[in-house]
Amino acid sequence: MNKKSSALLTMGTLTLLADGGVVLTNLPDSFKIQRVYAATSRDITVYPKDFLTYFQRNGSAAGFDYDLATYTQTLTPDLGNQAGNVTLKTKVDMSQNFTFTGQINLGNKSQQNGGADGVGFLFHPGDTSVVGAPGGAAGIGGVNGAFGFKLDTYYNGVGETSFTPDPSAFSGKPFGAFVDGLNGQAKTISASAKGIPQPSNNNFVDFTMSYNGTTKVMSITYGGQTWTQNVSSFIGTNQAMSFSIAASTGAQMNLQQLRNVNFTYTVAQGTVIANYVDEQGNTIAQQETTSGDIDTPYVTSQKTIPGYTFKASNGAATSGNYAANDQTVNYVYTRNQGSIDVTYIDQTTGQTLSKKDLSGGTGDSSNYTTTDTIKSYTDAGYELVSDNYPSGGTVFTDTAQHYVVNLKQKLVVSSEQKQVNETIQYVYEDGSKAADDYNAPPLNFTRSVTTNQVTGEKTYGDWQAQNGDSFGEVVSPTIKGETADQLKIDAISGITANSADIQKKVVYKRNQGTIDVTYIDETTGQVLTKKDLSGGTDDPSNYTTADDIKSYTDKGYELVSDDYPSGGTVFTDEPQHYVVKLKHGLTESTDKKAVNQVIHYVYEGGGEAATDHNATVDFSRTITTDRVTNDKTYGDWTADNGDSFASVTSPVIDGYTADQLKVSEMTGITADTEDISVTVTYTRNQGTIDITYIDQTTGQTLSKKDLSGGTGDDSGYTTADTIKSYTDKGYELISDDYPEDGTKFADDPQHYIVRLKHGLTEVTENKTVNQVIHYVYEGGGEAATDHNATVVFSQTITTDKVTGEKTYSDWTADNGDSFASVTSPVIDGYTADQLKVSEMTGITVDTEDISVTVTYTRNQGTIDVTYIDETTGKILTTKDLSGGTGDDSGYTTADTIKSYTDKGYELISDDYPEDGTKFADDPQHYIVRLKHGTVVETENKSVNEVIHYVYDNGDKAADNYKATIVFSRTITTDKVTGEKTYSDWTADNGGRFAAVLSPIIKDYIASQLKVDEMTGITVDTADIERIVVYHKVPAGIIVPPVHPDKPSQPSNNQSKIPTAKAVKDSKPTDVLPSTGDSQKSQIVLTLLGIMAVIISPLALLLRRRKQ
Repeated sequence: MNKKSSALLTMGTLTLLADGGVVLTNLPDSFKIQRVYAATSRDITVYPKDFLTYFQRNGSAAGFDYDLATYTQTLTPDLGNQAGNVTLKTKVDMSQNFTFTGQINLGNKSQQNGGADGVGFLFHPGDTSVVGAPGGAAGIGGVNGAFGFKLDTYYNGVGETSFTPDPSAFSGKPFGAFVDGLNGQAKTISASAKGIPQPSNNNFVDFTMSYNGTTKVMSITYGGQTWTQNVSSFIGTNQAMSFSIAASTGAQMNLQQLRNVNFTYTVAQGTVIANYVDEQGNTIAQQETTSGDIDTPYVTSQKTIPGYTFKASNGAATSGNYAANDQTVNYVYTRNQGSIDVTYIDQTTGQTLSKKDLSGGTGDSSNYTTTDTIKSYTDAGYELVSDNYPSGGTVFTDTAQHYVVNLKQKLVVSSEQKQVNETIQYVYEDGSKAADDYNAPPLNFTRSVTTNQVTGEKTYGDWQAQNGDSFGEVVSPTIKGETADQLKIDAISGITANSADIQKKVVYKRNQGTIDVTYIDETTGQVLTKKDLSGGTDDPSNYTTADDIKSYTDKGYELVSDDYPSGGTVFTDEPQHYVVKLKHGLTESTDKKAVNQVIHYVYEGGGEAATDHNATVDFSRTITTDRVTNDKTYGDWTADNGDSFASVTSPVIDGYTADQLKVSEMTGITADTEDISVTVTYTRNQGTIDITYIDQTTGQTLSKKDLSGGTGDDSGYTTADTIKSYTDKGYELISDDYPEDGTKFADDPQHYIVRLKHGLTEVTENKTVNQVIHYVYEGGGEAATDHNATVVFSQTITTDKVTGEKTYSDWTADNGDSFASVTSPVIDGYTADQLKVSEMTGITVDTEDISVTVTYTRNQGTIDVTYIDETTGKILTTKDLSGGTGDDSGYTTADTIKSYTDKGYELISDDYPEDGTKFADDPQHYIVRLKHGTVVETENKSVNEVIHYVYDNGDKAADNYKATIVFSRTITTDKVTGEKTYSDWTADNGGRFAAVLSPIIKDYIASQLKVDEMTGITVDTADIERIVVYHKVPAGIIVPPVHPDKPSQPSNNQSKIPTAKAVKDSKPTDVLPSTGDSQKSQIVLTLLGIMAVIISPLALLLRRRKQ
């Protein structure tokens, strides 16, 4: 039955369940279950005349009246895509016996003649409004906990979510069988399946279902055959079960009907379940379940649950009457909560370190101790003072509990020492040791250091002197022949721990005589250096001036005089003074310099017009160089050949005019004059052209192109590129009076204008103000479909393509600036508190959306339009309409259908009147059926065969042979879901590679005379590569030439027999015989012999190599 999918229409709202089933809700009063038995008895017999009292018609069945003349109920008409069912309004007590008899019409067409689908009988523990999926599910699949029986007239070889494939033994044949649907998927019980006659002539066939409530055995009789099944495993603990009968047609069709139904059964009691849960839905007390006759009263009650407080109830009412379907009352409780806080306080600072807030149900353990937190603080340097939180933890109580843990910052005291030293050094003037250093006993100081282990902060005590705070006076030692610069070092007092170590130095000097020799630069009058000598009286000076004088003459000095004794002298008591006088040595040289003049003769557009004119004025001067300082003294420059450049007449060049007819004489040329460059420019007699580009939008000039050139010359310019540069920026050309192909320069100036304007784009922006009118009953609930109206405003946004600036027009109302008055629907038996919602004028784009509520106190007629996806069998949407009897529905299906066809659907049928309809006393139900549109395309894939022909040394022996098999399949894409369905791959040539004869090469034999045919090639087969090796035929062995009776014909998927390499012998190539030739045996024997001769030595060689 999966050749299509169908959905069921209900007389209310039809909702698809996640497992594929459907449920009916919001049933009108006329379809609500009526009392069908006396309160004192639950045993019921349904007679044909009472059928509609006990059964509800749904889907396509709802479109056909129950025929009281023949007691016939149509489930599906003889049309495609139909699905109808009848549901029992009460549940069946499965602990009691029941009997169902009647007649079934399965139609007049077999599957092969376009008939489908059959009739299914469903039992399940859910609500009476729940029915199974149509098609292959037979109205049974898609409902959890279900089982049933089906008369199936359409074989489904492939399963779906709601059903498994039918037994293969009944391919194309109708059959009857019990169905296991416990897991929500209808599975045919193959052992129970039996064939039944094909549907014929719309014949009604007797049908009986009997059930034993004690043994749980169900028996079915149809057309003289009987099916028996123990259904205890399906029923389980479910005493009450819903019952329905369903049929469908899908893409095929059959008229399917019930007749003369008699049903004797026991009505199941109603069940009320009371759950006791916390706010998260967890069970906190034992569930209470009660049962009773339908329409008799029930009462549930709260429980007192320790640690919990009742909050509210939801689900069914806490008291009421038992109903056919189970009712669940949920009592929701809030857990009583206790609180505990533990505060950690730093007593050193008085501040709170942290606070632990705990909460939980009264009586529950806090599951908390202070151990870890205290350790984290002691690890950080704290000491515990007190902790009043119980060491073993505590439990939550109704009263808040407060605990305090006191800690203090731990302090560690240590000491610190410091020393101050005094050292006196005794040295000669050259720094060498004169006597041992004096080191005074050191002064020692100490203080306390207190460290906070939490903050790391240190507190220091005052420094205390341990052995005084001063150093005594120290007398310098006496050294013969030397005099100390300090006879004693004075005492030093007031030493503190912060005083630096004291270091003193006493220097001893010899009693001395002195000599100085002064070196004077006579050129500058400056002292060059002074040599100071000292020593004991009468000691030789050990000094001469020779080396120092040489060092100066090496630097360019010349000696003038030297009064220091050439043999040296001795120290005396009196100081001695000597002078050495030197002067700077000098050298002279001559310096040359030239000043150049060049006159360039050029054309205005570039290029040399005549040879440059060059002239030079030469100068010279004397340079005196001081050999000591390297300073140079320059004499005045003097001109060697005059101090001027003569005037120069510019050359005459035909057709050009020089900007200087003569370059004037240049006088007063000095050595400091820069080189002179003069350019004489020759200008062609010129015409001018200008093109102005104007922005007409702003009135401003965008740019101006100035051209000049010789009269009669082509301008070499067009406006095309410049115009394109502006149109690329968003401009649009208005006019261009410059000649398209350019122009020539003339004596008179030429002026042209190109006019452009800003390009504009326009878009429309919309904004809506909505009005909704809600129609509700006085006691709550929707009375009629909301009235929705919209005022649409629009404005034009113009964008300047050059500047990007946007200009906004005023908002305008597209469909008027008011909401028309709306007459409230007339509903028979109800009065609206507003007969008409008045017109609302002056609506602007800034008006807020408007909501109006009209309240009814009377009944109204209803219309529903159900849109069904025939491809999936699911309901796309349901349009519910309501209004007063006789009022026009004001609705057509056109827009909704278009919204689906825009998404890829295709319309199958629409039974809603094209021009709408009016509300009537009875509810009206319409169906719009759509299916998924599809797109079909082809995909190809190939498998290749390659045969390589090589000599035994690996060289190519013949061209490769290549063959290809192409596979193809169709891909059908669902235009709605985008899902792709792939057909099986098919080969264009049967999925085989034909046998291939190996080419014949003179004096060689092939390892394979033929590569055999390969069959069973599939699209998943990897490309195939074969190698045929040619071995040299040993000398002395003759291969007899063979000529086939007739040449072999290549198969339709291979090329001709591969061609061998060219051989030295130009004779025609001998051809091996094809399969079946008369000489086959002789050739095979000969070739086997040759192969043995070739292979044996090769095998022996390989064996030796391995050894």
